[in-house]
Amino acid sequence: MIYNWNISEKKCYEIIHLNLIDILDERKDKTLPINKLVELLNARTKIYKLNDIKKYNTFSKYLKLEHNGILNFIEKYNFYGVIKTKKHIFIRLYKNLINLNELILNEKRITKDSEWIIIDEDKL
Repeated sequence: MIYNWNISEKKCYEIIHLNLIDILDERKDKTLPINKLVELLNARTKIYKLNDIKKYNTFSKYLKLEHNGILNFIEKYNFYGVIKTKKHIFIRLYKNLINLNELILNEKRITKDSEWIIIDEDKL
């Protein structure tokens, strides 16, 4: 299904990343449970009018519809870390990996896969 948003994808990514970075950076350990992160993201971005056919929507709903959730979105970027325990999922910010110029260009991980890829030098 195609959704009509009144903010471009590039601008949405910029708003989402800058807010996620600010939220996580304010924490001493740069880590938050994912449910608290979503709550704070929605609270901070409610000033934006992100519409889908004249309905008010949150950025977490945008991420759910466009990326199958915030976790799938976050896992595409190497400056966020995902820590999974038996009961909770935490998101950590690795501030030293952030390049704000690349954020605007929607720079993602080098590979699409979330696992390591081993390259055999003999076969190159």
